[in-house]
Amino acid sequence: MDLGLKGKVALVTGASGGIGTAIATELAREGVDLCLTARDRNKLEEVADAIAEMSGRRPAIYAGDLREPDVSSAPITAAIAAFGRLDIMANCAGDTKRGDFTKLSEEDWLSGFAVKFHGCVRMTRAAWPRLRRTRGVVINIVGVGSRFGSAEFAIGGAVNVALLNFTKVMADIGIRDGVRVNAIN
Repeated sequence: MDLGLKGKVALVTGASGGIGTAIATELAREGVDLCLTARDRNKLEEVADAIAEMSGRRPAIYAGDLREPDVSSAPITAAIAAFGRLDIMANCAGDTKRGDFTKLSEEDWLSGFAVKFHGCVRMTRAAWPRLRRTRGVVINIVGVGSRFGSAEFAIGGAVNVALLNFTKVMADIGIRDGVRVNAIN
Protein backbone atom coordinates (compact mmCIF):
# COMPACT_ATOMS: atom_id res chain seq x y z
CA MET A 1 0.00 0.00 0.00
CA ASP A 2 1.39 3.43 -0.85
CA LEU A 3 0.46 5.98 1.79
CA GLY A 4 2.66 8.71 0.31
CA LEU A 5 5.16 8.56 3.16
CA LYS A 6 8.32 7.76 1.20
CA GLY A 7 11.13 10.08 2.26
CA LYS A 8 9.50 11.06 5.55
CA VAL A 9 11.28 10.61 8.90
CA ALA A 10 9.57 9.12 11.95
CA LEU A 11 10.57 8.74 15.57
CA VAL A 12 8.88 5.77 17.25
CA THR A 13 8.93 5.35 21.03
CA GLY A 14 8.46 1.95 22.63
CA ALA A 15 9.99 0.51 19.46
CA SER A 16 11.66 -2.52 21.06
CA GLY A 17 8.51 -4.64 20.96
CA GLY A 18 4.76 -4.91 20.50
CA ILE A 19 2.87 -2.09 18.86
CA GLY A 20 5.97 0.12 18.59
CA THR A 21 7.84 -2.52 16.57
CA ALA A 22 4.81 -3.17 14.38
CA ILE A 23 4.35 0.53 13.63
CA ALA A 24 8.06 0.99 12.88
CA THR A 25 8.02 -2.01 10.55
CA GLU A 26 5.00 -0.75 8.62
CA LEU A 27 6.44 2.76 8.35
CA ALA A 28 9.67 1.26 6.98
CA ARG A 29 7.64 -0.68 4.38
CA GLU A 30 6.20 2.68 3.30
CA GLY A 31 9.70 4.11 2.73
CA VAL A 32 9.95 6.09 5.97
CA ASP A 33 13.37 6.56 7.58
CA LEU A 34 13.22 5.76 11.28
CA CYS A 35 14.69 6.63 14.62
CA LEU A 36 13.68 4.05 17.23
CA THR A 37 13.76 4.56 20.97
CA ALA A 38 13.12 2.34 23.98
CA ARG A 39 14.92 1.32 27.17
CA ASP A 40 16.53 -1.91 25.94
CA ARG A 41 19.42 -1.27 23.52
CA ASN A 42 19.77 -4.97 22.62
CA LYS A 43 16.11 -5.27 21.62
CA LEU A 44 16.35 -2.01 19.67
CA GLU A 45 19.35 -3.40 17.77
CA GLU A 46 17.37 -6.56 16.92
CA VAL A 47 14.43 -4.52 15.64
CA ALA A 48 16.73 -2.19 13.68
CA ASP A 49 18.52 -5.20 12.12
CA ALA A 50 15.20 -6.78 11.09
CA ILE A 51 13.96 -3.51 9.58
CA ALA A 52 17.26 -2.96 7.76
CA GLU A 53 17.09 -6.47 6.30
CA MET A 54 13.49 -5.96 5.20
CA SER A 55 13.76 -2.39 3.88
CA GLY A 56 17.41 -1.89 3.00
CA ARG A 57 17.54 1.15 5.31
CA ARG A 58 18.87 0.92 8.86
CA PRO A 59 17.01 2.93 11.51
CA ALA A 60 18.88 5.15 13.92
CA ILE A 61 18.37 4.10 17.52
CA TYR A 62 18.47 5.75 20.92
CA ALA A 63 18.23 3.71 24.12
CA GLY A 64 16.74 5.71 26.97
CA ASP A 65 14.13 5.58 29.70
CA LEU A 66 11.25 7.99 29.03
CA ARG A 67 10.52 8.08 32.76
CA GLU A 68 13.59 10.34 33.01
CA PRO A 69 12.71 13.98 32.23
CA ASP A 70 15.97 14.77 30.43
CA VAL A 71 15.72 11.87 27.94
CA SER A 72 13.11 13.34 25.59
CA SER A 73 15.33 15.64 23.57
CA ALA A 74 18.04 13.03 22.90
CA PRO A 75 16.00 10.83 20.51
CA ILE A 76 14.91 13.97 18.62
CA THR A 77 18.57 14.97 18.31
CA ALA A 78 19.44 11.45 17.10
CA ALA A 79 16.72 11.56 14.43
CA ILE A 80 17.81 14.98 13.20
CA ALA A 81 21.49 13.96 13.19
CA ALA A 82 20.71 10.85 11.16
CA PHE A 83 18.13 12.22 8.72
CA GLY A 84 18.04 16.03 8.97
CA ARG A 85 14.33 16.32 9.69
CA LEU A 86 11.36 14.93 11.60
CA ASP A 87 7.91 14.42 10.10
CA ILE A 88 6.19 11.85 12.32
CA MET A 89 6.24 11.41 16.10
CA ALA A 90 4.71 8.06 17.07
CA ASN A 91 4.29 7.80 20.85
CA CYS A 92 3.93 4.06 21.50
CA ALA A 93 5.81 3.61 24.79
CA GLY A 94 3.73 2.35 27.65
CA ASP A 95 4.29 0.27 30.73
CA THR A 96 1.40 0.23 33.17
CA LYS A 97 1.03 -2.44 35.80
CA ARG A 98 -2.19 -4.43 35.98
CA GLY A 99 -3.62 -5.68 39.22
CA ASP A 100 -6.00 -5.26 42.12
CA PHE A 101 -6.39 -1.54 42.85
CA THR A 102 -6.00 -2.13 46.60
CA LYS A 103 -2.60 -3.76 46.00
CA LEU A 104 -1.13 -1.30 43.49
CA SER A 105 1.56 0.86 45.09
CA GLU A 106 2.23 4.56 44.77
CA GLU A 107 5.34 3.63 42.77
CA ASP A 108 3.21 1.55 40.38
CA TRP A 109 1.01 4.59 39.71
CA LEU A 110 3.92 7.01 39.34
CA SER A 111 5.78 4.66 36.99
CA GLY A 112 2.70 4.08 34.82
CA PHE A 113 2.13 7.80 34.33
CA ALA A 114 5.87 8.51 33.94
CA VAL A 115 6.38 6.25 30.93
CA LYS A 116 3.22 6.59 28.91
CA PHE A 117 1.73 9.96 29.81
CA HIS A 118 4.69 12.11 30.85
CA GLY A 119 6.94 10.42 28.27
CA CYS A 120 4.43 11.29 25.54
CA VAL A 121 4.06 14.87 26.77
CA ARG A 122 7.85 15.35 26.87
CA MET A 123 8.45 13.74 23.47
CA THR A 124 5.68 15.81 21.88
CA ARG A 125 7.06 19.01 23.43
CA ALA A 126 10.61 18.21 22.24
CA ALA A 127 9.46 17.25 18.72
CA TRP A 128 6.96 20.09 18.24
CA PRO A 129 9.32 22.74 16.76
CA ARG A 130 10.57 20.24 14.17
CA LEU A 131 7.05 19.05 13.38
CA ARG A 132 5.88 22.62 12.90
CA ARG A 133 8.60 23.11 10.26
CA THR A 134 7.61 19.98 8.33
CA ARG A 135 3.86 20.28 8.97
CA GLY A 136 4.22 16.89 10.59
CA VAL A 137 2.14 14.44 12.55
CA VAL A 138 1.87 13.18 16.13
CA ILE A 139 0.29 9.77 16.66
CA ASN A 140 -0.44 8.72 20.24
CA ILE A 141 -1.12 5.04 20.84
CA VAL A 142 -3.60 5.22 23.69
CA GLY A 143 -5.52 2.00 24.21
CA VAL A 144 -9.06 0.84 24.67
CA GLY A 145 -8.68 1.19 28.46
CA SER A 146 -9.43 4.88 28.00
CA ARG A 147 -12.98 4.06 27.00
CA PHE A 148 -13.75 0.85 28.87
CA GLY A 149 -12.39 0.74 32.40
CA SER A 150 -11.72 -2.56 34.11
CA ALA A 151 -10.95 -3.51 37.69
CA GLU A 152 -7.56 -5.00 36.79
CA PHE A 153 -6.45 -2.05 34.64
CA ALA A 154 -6.92 0.96 36.94
CA ILE A 155 -3.53 2.54 36.18
CA GLY A 156 -3.62 1.93 32.44
CA GLY A 157 -7.18 3.19 32.12
CA ALA A 158 -6.42 6.39 34.03
CA VAL A 159 -3.23 7.00 32.03
CA ASN A 160 -5.07 6.41 28.76
CA VAL A 161 -7.85 8.86 29.64
CA ALA A 162 -5.25 11.50 30.46
CA LEU A 163 -3.47 10.78 27.18
CA LEU A 164 -6.70 11.15 25.21
CA ASN A 165 -7.29 14.55 26.79
CA PHE A 166 -3.69 15.60 26.05
CA THR A 167 -4.14 14.46 22.44
CA LYS A 168 -7.25 16.64 22.06
CA VAL A 169 -5.41 19.64 23.50
CA MET A 170 -2.49 19.14 21.11
CA ALA A 171 -4.85 18.61 18.16
CA ASP A 172 -6.36 22.03 18.89
CA ILE A 173 -2.89 23.60 19.10
CA GLY A 174 -1.89 21.70 15.97
CA ILE A 175 -4.63 23.41 13.96
CA ARG A 176 -2.85 26.69 14.68
CA ASP A 177 0.67 25.29 14.13
CA GLY A 178 0.03 23.04 11.13
CA VAL A 179 0.66 19.76 12.95
CA ARG A 180 -1.89 16.94 12.82
CA VAL A 181 -2.36 15.12 16.13
CA ASN A 182 -4.35 11.93 16.55
CA ALA A 183 -4.84 9.10 19.02
CA ILE A 184 -5.38 5.45 18.23
CA ASN A 185 -7.25 3.41 20.80
